[in-house]
Amino acid sequence: MSEETHATPAPQMPAPPKVAIIVLNFNTAALTDALAAYLTHDLHYANKKVYVIDNGSETRPASATHALPENLGFTRGMHEGYQIASAEDDYDAYWFLNSDVGFEYGNDVLSNLCDVLFASDLYAQIAPQHNSPHKFMEQAASEAELVNYLEATAPLVKASTIEHLGFWDLRLTYGWGVDYDYGYRVREAGLANVLTNRARITHKEHKSITDYSDYVNRASAEMNTVLAEKYGADWWGRIMSPDGRVVPLILSCDRNAWLMEQFVSSFRTVSAGLEPPVIVIDTSHTPKLSGKYLSLVTALAPAAVYVHAREAGMSTYDSVQEAVHFAFQRVLEVTREGDRILFIEDDIIFSKRFNEKLRTLRVNPDTGLLTLYLPGNEYGSTVIDPHKFYGTQCVLFPRRPLQEIVANWDEIKRRIPPGYDIRWSRFLGERGYKLYGTEHSYVQHLQTVSRLHGHSSHISNKFKG
Repeated sequence: MSEETHATPAPQMPAPPKVAIIVLNFNTAALTDALAAYLTHDLHYANKKVYVIDNGSETRPASATHALPENLGFTRGMHEGYQIASAEDDYDAYWFLNSDVGFEYGNDVLSNLCDVLFASDLYAQIAPQHNSPHKFMEQAASEAELVNYLEATAPLVKASTIEHLGFWDLRLTYGWGVDYDYGYRVREAGLANVLTNRARITHKEHKSITDYSDYVNRASAEMNTVLAEKYGADWWGRIMSPDGRVVPLILSCDRNAWLMEQFVSSFRTVSAGLEPPVIVIDTSHTPKLSGKYLSLVTALAPAAVYVHAREAGMSTYDSVQEAVHFAFQRVLEVTREGDRILFIEDDIIFSKRFNEKLRTLRVNPDTGLLTLYLPGNEYGSTVIDPHKFYGTQCVLFPRRPLQEIVANWDEIKRRIPPGYDIRWSRFLGERGYKLYGTEHSYVQHLQTVSRLHGHSSHISNKFKG
């Protein structure tokens, strides 16, 4: 009796992400028909469907799959296309294409965009390189360069991004400002806008616009009105800066006049690159503040000064832990979305390279904190194990993880032992954030007896003076 043999089935490859391609047409029938034919027959990507949305044109393209009764404008026309596609099927991503784009650089554009976009949960949207008035769009530095925003010519946006953030702001009917606004909303959500060097297209630009000068005036006025209403008259500085403001939060106490003098003198050499500091004076050790100390606080030119009194029934050590929580609460009250908070203790001096380093820091979307102080012989890596982090002399926080620490402080105290460096790092690690450090220490801890622990404190052997 012979035994039957069965071949082991080959493992099935996961299907590529399902993509809805949305082409918005307005009075460019010939261009749109050619583009739709290319996307349908020549673009190397199987798991796709092409939607051609005619936006109230005088002559509809033959390739139109849906027609709007009137011209709704760029943003609302694209939104109608998104609603049509999302109601029809569960797509993983939506590719919003102007009708005047070309694919002269190969047929794998969408495949390459999907490869990069779905390589990380942090990537919210991606675009290929193309000619643009926004010159950075013309050449990506890597396959996943994180940028401030993406021009709305050919962005591929994850469905999960739209579910989480919503669509483009429909008040920006001409499309001007949707790139700035959506890029900012992506960054504020802790996600990333990606430009990739693995894909390139061309943009023939403004083929549907008859009076470009008039269009620019109307679109620009609308953009400024909507974004000023949304973010304030200074909207450009608020949402276009990749870093926002850096607001120092200085935790101080009146226990060592010499230390404070050294700190103030050093801080004033770097303060021009920072916002005016928020200062929290902790009186857990003593309620008395000397005139000399107060004059040194004044010399820091603070934006605000708060005093934290010793917590009733607590040891000095535990009261200091609460002083830090108090400080975080106060700085969140006087900062805004997009700001970064630079937590500083008043027993350090700054490197002459500090401002240069701060200006050139890349803060990734997954950053929980980034320390510019490396105690001892540093951590062995610029990515820090949350269970090995210590030393809080100079720590940069994106505002969002700081908000999470404050919101969860009572739970953090119940589960994680003090001090606050241990609590910050372990909590942020649990939340999926990463802890980063600079390659050198850009501040130095003044060697003395620790005011909190009462024993010799650590200095950095990696200080870059």
